[in-house]
Amino acid sequence: MKNLVIQRVSTPFILQRNLKMKFTAIFLIVALFQTHANPTDTTKDVEVTIKFKNVSLEKVLNRIESLTDFKFIYKDDDVDYNMRVTVKAYKKPLSRVLDQLFTGTNINYSFFDKQIVLKPRPAIKRIKIPIPKIQTKFQVSGVVVDQKGEPLTGANVIEKGVSNGTTVDFDGKFTLRVSSEKATLVISFLGFVTKEIPVNGQSQIRVELQESLSELDEVVVVGFGSQKKETVVGSITQAKGEELLRTGNVTTVSEALTGIMPGVSTMQAAGQPGSTQSNILIRGQSTWTSNTPLFVVDGVERDFNDLDPNEIESISVLKDASATAVFGVKAANGVVLVTTKRGKQGDTRVSFTTSWGLKEPTMNTDYYADYATTLEHYNMALMNDRLYADLVPQSEIDMWRNPDRDRRFYTYTTWINELLTTGVSSQHNLNVSGGNDFVTYFTSLGYQYDGDIFNLEKQAEFDPRTYQKRYNWRTNLDFNFSETTKFKVGLSGNFKQWNGNVITQGNRNGIATGNGDSFTRIWQTPLIGPIPVLEDGRLTTEEGAVVNPNFYRMEKEGQWRRRTNTMYTDFTLVQDITEDLKISGKVSYNFSQGYNSNVRRNLLYYFPNQDKTGFMQDGDPDAVQGALVVSAENISASSSSLYYEARLNYNKTINEDHDIGLMGLFNRRKAQNGTSFPRYEESWVGRATYGYKGKYLAEFNGAYNGNENWAPGLRFGFFPSAAVGWVVSKEGFFENNVKFLNFLKFRYSYGEIGSDGGIGGNRFLYQSVFESRTGGNNAFFYGDPLINYGGGDYAIIREGSPAVPNNTWETAIKQDLAMEFALLNNKLRGNIELFDEKRKDIIMQRRTTAPWFGNSAPLANIGETKNHGVDIELKWNSTIGQDFEYFFRANVSLSESRVLERDDPASAEPHRRDAGKPIGWQNGLLANGLHQSWDDVYNSTVSTWDGKLIPGTLDFVDYNGDGIINEFDRVPINNPSFAAKTYAFSFGLTYKNFSAHAMFNGMFDISKELHRIYLFEYESAGSASWQLLNNEQRNAWSFNNRNGVHPALRTISNNHDTQRSTYTNRSSNFLRFRTLELKYAFGKKLKEIIGLFDAFEVYVNGNNLATWSDLPDEFDPEQTQLLVYPITKRYNFGVRASF
Repeated sequence: MKNLVIQRVSTPFILQRNLKMKFTAIFLIVALFQTHANPTDTTKDVEVTIKFKNVSLEKVLNRIESLTDFKFIYKDDDVDYNMRVTVKAYKKPLSRVLDQLFTGTNINYSFFDKQIVLKPRPAIKRIKIPIPKIQTKFQVSGVVVDQKGEPLTGANVIEKGVSNGTTVDFDGKFTLRVSSEKATLVISFLGFVTKEIPVNGQSQIRVELQESLSELDEVVVVGFGSQKKETVVGSITQAKGEELLRTGNVTTVSEALTGIMPGVSTMQAAGQPGSTQSNILIRGQSTWTSNTPLFVVDGVERDFNDLDPNEIESISVLKDASATAVFGVKAANGVVLVTTKRGKQGDTRVSFTTSWGLKEPTMNTDYYADYATTLEHYNMALMNDRLYADLVPQSEIDMWRNPDRDRRFYTYTTWINELLTTGVSSQHNLNVSGGNDFVTYFTSLGYQYDGDIFNLEKQAEFDPRTYQKRYNWRTNLDFNFSETTKFKVGLSGNFKQWNGNVITQGNRNGIATGNGDSFTRIWQTPLIGPIPVLEDGRLTTEEGAVVNPNFYRMEKEGQWRRRTNTMYTDFTLVQDITEDLKISGKVSYNFSQGYNSNVRRNLLYYFPNQDKTGFMQDGDPDAVQGALVVSAENISASSSSLYYEARLNYNKTINEDHDIGLMGLFNRRKAQNGTSFPRYEESWVGRATYGYKGKYLAEFNGAYNGNENWAPGLRFGFFPSAAVGWVVSKEGFFENNVKFLNFLKFRYSYGEIGSDGGIGGNRFLYQSVFESRTGGNNAFFYGDPLINYGGGDYAIIREGSPAVPNNTWETAIKQDLAMEFALLNNKLRGNIELFDEKRKDIIMQRRTTAPWFGNSAPLANIGETKNHGVDIELKWNSTIGQDFEYFFRANVSLSESRVLERDDPASAEPHRRDAGKPIGWQNGLLANGLHQSWDDVYNSTVSTWDGKLIPGTLDFVDYNGDGIINEFDRVPINNPSFAAKTYAFSFGLTYKNFSAHAMFNGMFDISKELHRIYLFEYESAGSASWQLLNNEQRNAWSFNNRNGVHPALRTISNNHDTQRSTYTNRSSNFLRFRTLELKYAFGKKLKEIIGLFDAFEVYVNGNNLATWSDLPDEFDPEQTQLLVYPITKRYNFGVRASF
């Protein structure tokens, strides 16, 4: 028992506990007989300033006693003084502080002179309403918990229509006698949506309450801080980590963002392990240079794709100027702000997640013809080109269909089916969190394996399979050195290993990408070889065809491997100067290093001789099958960055009506790749916020950013922004007259943000760049002209890039107007945002330099663009009865961009100028069907491209009417290839312990160019064996098929038909069944049975399950490139548990 009154008097230290309890009992008896004796206003309403978060009740009581003359008395059995509580008050009456402190608990308090007596609340809570009491006839018991299964101590349970109720205990349990078996219970708790539960004769009821944002505002992470969602005036969208875990066990975080946030579009380039990250755009494209947003993890610029989703607390996407201004010049395209998980005070909690999955291509591969049919179409192409001497004899074609043919010489392989198989993947995570008053901790270990869909086998000497292994680790520590001093440590990193065969070696995003290249070349891999059909194991092929990445080359020829180690460190010190003023400092260091190695073996191939009586060695006849050549591992790349900041924060509430916030920030970043010169950035940032009664909101930001690449005097730029908000629903006239609308807020922002994205890899633009050459013009000769410096030419120095001393920042001018609302008891929520952006002074290479300039055109601030649109989001959450909950969400983002100035030549015709066109517009010829006869060919407009026109070739429109088809007839066709218009909708339900969630997303007004190899491969290949006959080519035009939509098949080069046109450029609008998850949670029952797990869930999920598109089935419409390693469907089974 706690009795500080006893401790104040002069009592010996050895006073025994039972004597203390006797004294306390005396005080309690006196207090209970004096419940109406209240202190005077001068004592009871003494003003108190106090601030604690998630500390023990005892600590708060001790603090109040030190600030006032009051002492608390209570029984040990009546009060849990170890319970965690949060309280914040500034010069508030003590009684109001205690009201806040004990809200949601079962503790009552009463004043007696200078003592505050604590005791349990009465078991029955009577409602003073003029309704006659009804005799109780039925007893019902239950438990009330939140969405995480934690008990909601102090929640109210009331029988509807009757003055009969109770509160739940510390375990969330309650027992109540009600009037009948058909009674209805009303369960409520501060910060949660009230529920009505029909009893329906049930004696045991479990109630799960959902948080209500109208009563307990969601906290939104903003730049260098957090705010209540209700008071945010910037354009910020936030997703919790739990949402990312429902996206089908994707391998990168960018994939998990697809469809869950309005204004955020993602497009995945390829599905190869290690290269599955999506390209992210925020509100479309605003420039033709870089549109990549800034990625910030725990306040520091970092790559976020390699994070383990189990480490993520939330992701905020900052879209307008007021939200992004504090991040400086890299934030013009928006900011993706990731906050990782940290520990909380309480018992140690262990959580683990494990899953296993299968994957397969999203593209359809069951459409290719057999080799005999391919030969027949090849003959059609030869006849179209009048190459009759090269026709394949019908007897040869029939032999390929003969089931008894000699398969040494008559074997073909549809390589795409031979190569592809079902891939496997797995993900596992273990994390531990907890803490006490001094330190809290969160530690996480993760492992991910993403396997190949190529059907390759591990060899004795090497492993040619393509896969990625990734190991993640993280430790976040928060030390409370005192009530005013906090120290935070963040240590994290990952180790990755990419593996592939030597044929797949490439360089996309720094890793092997050849499988993507191999997918392109599968369309050119010989159907008739190589296959190891010879008894001695020799590989057979068609003569000269071994250069292609066929199955056996990929498997037998070698291995390529890359490893990377990445480490991140953060150290932050926060010091409270006063109750309202804080100062903090932060130092972060990032380091990454990659290593490459490979194993190669030379293979020999053999092709049939002319009379097919034997085989000859392809290539050099003296070549010998080679031994393995193993390269030593070497450092391929390294990078590092050092970031430090100092920040001052002031937050104060005056008279409970005026909320003032001020922030001053200085930061500097040094980044270096390999041995290149380091890059330096510096920013001075200020922010001021003001709120009056939570109704009228304002925010002002200013960023003074510096960059070394500009000339002295132009290196720093000042970029301001401002935002205002009005919470209409807090106005008296609104609250009293509009009942169905629970929340309504309008906000507007305007601001400028600098950007240096247009300079790319260029450095120090204000200085001329000189380069060494051998030969050429415009150069000074150095050295002895009698000395040969190599290549027979003299060494010379010439000016490469001329200096441009007045280049400076590109500027983004952004505006945002939004409405946020909630209605129907907060069941329906939504927001509508209109945005407008103008970019000026875009850095670009001049296109109109004088012909006598004699050098490459310099960069200049001359480009201008405009982008505008709307983001819409709707959310519906509701319940049916006590066990069934459901939700529906939808978002749409529409953006439209225009080029205003791009230094178009004055002589350019209007249809060829960039000005007035969408950013990323595609130009091409207008196809007007196919030539149906030789007369059509003879009467057609002359083409500058060597096409050897015949009936069945494309007929193009002479747009400018000059009597010739050439590049001047190219006009805007279809739509850009990036996602400017996106939509998504999701829905889910929970019934008792079962839950389901599904999400669809799509894009429209986009188009892509079909690959030349797919459309016109016969003329690229040169022989039938190189052709994979697809459905499009089966419907080729011929004299017997004049309704065919595909141009006539050809074997010779046809540069006429292959020009980009409205035929080759196709709509790639699509709708995709993105994710589905089915889950069963065992809850507390499992712990009661085996005494181990607090929570245990099993689930199955998948992503990219189905796609509807106008493109041929061979293509995935989301991929930014076609005919590369395909995106994959994934099917997973997993378990999540904690204890």
